[in-house]
Amino acid sequence: MHAGRFSLALVLSIAALATGCGGSTPPPASDATKAPAKSEAPAPAAEGEAEAEAPPAEEGEGDAEPPEPSFAELRKAVMACPVGEDVSLDDCEAFQQWKDAEQAFENGKATPELLKMLGSQDPKERRVAAEKLDQTLNEDTADAATVNAVLDMAEKERDENLVELFGKLVGGLPLVKMGKLDRAIAIAKAHPGSDYANGFLRIVGFGATNRDSKVVAYAIEASKAASASRRAYALNALSDLAPYFPDEGCKAINALRADKDDFVKSRASERIASISKCASFTDKLLDDLSTVDVKKNVSFEMGSALQKVCKRSDLTPAQRKKGSKAARRLADATTVHGNTRSYAMEAIIGCDPKDGPAYVAKYKNDKDKTVAAQAAVLTTPK
Repeated sequence: MHAGRFSLALVLSIAALATGCGGSTPPPASDATKAPAKSEAPAPAAEGEAEAEAPPAEEGEGDAEPPEPSFAELRKAVMACPVGEDVSLDDCEAFQQWKDAEQAFENGKATPELLKMLGSQDPKERRVAAEKLDQTLNEDTADAATVNAVLDMAEKERDENLVELFGKLVGGLPLVKMGKLDRAIAIAKAHPGSDYANGFLRIVGFGATNRDSKVVAYAIEASKAASASRRAYALNALSDLAPYFPDEGCKAINALRADKDDFVKSRASERIASISKCASFTDKLLDDLSTVDVKKNVSFEMGSALQKVCKRSDLTPAQRKKGSKAARRLADATTVHGNTRSYAMEAIIGCDPKDGPAYVAKYKNDKDKTVAAQAAVLTTPK
């Protein structure tokens, strides 16, 4: 199962777009679902022969969970779900049951039927199949033929409600193991559905499945795209990969700290602060965080960047001093949102554990209730 498998601030928090399903004929019920044959009646006991007593029931006997529905039953139920906006099925209980079911899909045994559904003319059926394949196709259950089949259908998908989900599905496939990474990247670059590449970038760098320098190169290329959402998803991939390819990854993330989009810019600062392998950029990051314009709206991720830098154990005394000063400046700015100031207070204590708590204690009387409450939490002895 995939591990699962980010105004732009909404972009990375949206869930994967829906995918659909619909036209293939449900398979016949397997032998396991057929009614068992009736057993012959036991022979009557011989005259004078006592009937054996049934053994006492074991503790807990009879409490076993009933078996899950078969594939055919699950498919029939989910295909009866009404379709919501954008091919959404999330309000349908049968769709949730389809996603939660395991026995009917274990070890990839339902993959052939799911691939048939993925090629359906019905967008609902394609979504249903893509959602499940996203869960079940992995290095243990996929083979080259299966990966090729999914790539073929992903390349042809044109429904604007489904392309991101198809990109996400492909991004989680074992592309490196099956030798299909080059083709998958080529499809992402050329796909006419702009959200397809976003879905692909969202997942492809996650985990070890497709941890490859070619993915880094593609993410760097995407980080220079005209679309702010594309750059944001590229940042997502680069953040996953930078710990393993720090020379290229950290440099690309740092470049995005100068992005013209406020969300991408602040998110890049938060990301580079989170990755220990990007430590060579810490001084420049702290310099920039020290001069942020506190008279304007300061993203909470700028405060989070300071908080994450100050949590690190590898800071030099000079960096701790610089981080504490930047955090105090941000926390003191009453024009800044309470959440951002709250992160800054954590940074004060993180960078200056000796004198920071006493400095933060003064915020317990702050007019901003969020700030006051967080100051009380941070300065209460544990």
